[in-house]
Parts: sequence; C-alpha cells; structure tokens
Amino acid sequence: MKKFSIREACAKKAVRWGLLAVILLSIIAAGIVWHRADARRQAMAIAGQQVDTMALRITNCLGIIEQATHDMEPVITANLQPDSLLVYTRRVVERHPDIKGCSITMEPDFFKTLGHNFSAYSVREGDSIATVIEGDYDYYSKEWYYYPREKGKPVWVDPYDDFNAGTLSSTELIASYSVPLYDTARKLVGVIATDIALPTLAKVVAGSTPFPGAYWMVTGKKGNYLVYPDKERLVYHTIFDGVNPRFQPDIIKLGRDMIDGHYGYSSVDFDGEKCLVFYRPLKQAGWSIALICPERHM
Repeated sequence: MKKFSIREACAKKAVRWGLLAVILLSIIAAGIVWHRADARRQAMAIAGQQVDTMALRITNCLGIIEQATHDMEPVITANLQPDSLLVYTRRVVERHPDIKGCSITMEPDFFKTLGHNFSAYSVREGDSIATVIEGDYDYYSKEWYYYPREKGKPVWVDPYDDFNAGTLSSTELIASYSVPLYDTARKLVGVIATDIALPTLAKVVAGSTPFPGAYWMVTGKKGNYLVYPDKERLVYHTIFDGVNPRFQPDIIKLGRDMIDGHYGYSSVDFDGEKCLVFYRPLKQAGWSIALICPERHM
C-alpha cells in the first residue's frame, strides 16, 4: 500500500481549499453581478415611473388651460361685442393662476367701425392683470392665429416671443392653446388663444429626481428645448444643434424618437456624459418629456 508523504497531503488539501475558494469567489462574483443587474433594473423601473408621473402632471396642467379655453367658446360666440370680448379674456386669466394671458382676435374687418383689426387681450404681470384692445399689427400671420384658422381645429403652438416694445405684451416666452371660433352658420369669426409662460411650465416640471445628477427636459415639435437646465438653449435651440450625425447617431435617434412621439429609453452621450434618457410623448401638445440620468449614478 502506497504511503503519502505529509507534503503530498498538504498539497492535496491546498488544491481542495483552492478549488473551494474559487467556487466561493465565483458564487460571490455572480451574486454581485446579479445584484448590480437587479439594482439597475429597479433603477430603470423607478425612472420610467417617474417620467410617467411627470408626464401626467404636465398633461393635467395643459388640460386645465384647454378646458378654460373651451368653456369660454359658447359664451364668446353668443355675444360677439367688443366690450364683452375684453371681459371674457380677463375672466379666463383671472380664474386660472397658471394662465399668462388670453386673446380673442377677430377676422379682418369683423368690427368695421373699429378698423381692419380687432383683438382683445389680457395678460398677467405679477399680481395684476391688464386688459386692452391691441394695437394695429399683423395678427393673421402669427402661428397662434394662422394654424388653427387653416387647420380648422384647436392646436398647441410651440413657445415663442410675443414681446412688442411699447405695447401690452408678455415679457416671457409663451406657448399658446389656440381654438378657432365659429358662428352658428359655422363661419370662422376669430381665434381665442390662451397662453402659458415657459417659466410656469418649468415650475410644473421642477421637482425631485430619483438619482443624483438627473434632470428634466421637455422638447417641442421640432426638438427645440422648452424646459432645460441651460436657459440659453430654450426655444431657439434644438437637441440636434452641434451634433455630428457621423459620431453622435445616438443623439440623432433620440431626437427623432422624441419628435415622433415614441416611448422608451436610450443610452446616449449627452453633454459629454454617458446617460440613460427615459422619454414619453405629451401627445396633446405634440411635445415630449425626458428624464436624463447619468449612468454612473444608476
């Protein structure tokens, strides 16, 4: 019978313990990988839920503006008088603190004795509301008038600068919900446009995010920034600006998906950092909201 030396016995024990250590380390490593993957899945689920919740908040805010506008339609068309239209615009603004302004603009020569143009307008500035008959300028080429008139249906108009020096106008960028007005014969008589200021929209979106460094973004119909931390990019810049399609196809795809009203998430290099971007459409306005999360925090 062969006898094993102490050295051989120790060597075998060392091998057994080594194998056991390798197995244990493999199990621990697999557990860590599984845990990290599970944590990531949970983080992504939380981010998706947060975006859904924020999309609902914005939808509710825009819905209030839409309802306020439509509630006034039958009142306006039943009493198409200049003084009454001034009262109605003011009433819309007074009743809803998120509304920046409201205008009722009539078709050319509707009130011939008052001139070619007529537009009643009320705007909120701080704690006060001013109401006037607007001055003589070309309302009819403005998107807030032209789009609903041509399409024959209510539309949300992406934010724009409505400020005109020397006139009563908003000092803030505004988005408008514009509704065509018809008389009993279904003849177009004018347009009512109700405005929300961009800072008000930003306040609706503002709030906690699920991860450090995460932030919100809202884009318009052409991918232009409506809500974004860098205020210099708002309205006049798009998600595509400065993007090289050859080297940044991920940003191009993200922007296209958001414009097309898709749901989802995408891994992109955003502003020089690897991020997961979770996005949802805001269908009523043709906009999109996104939560941008640096991957290092997820």
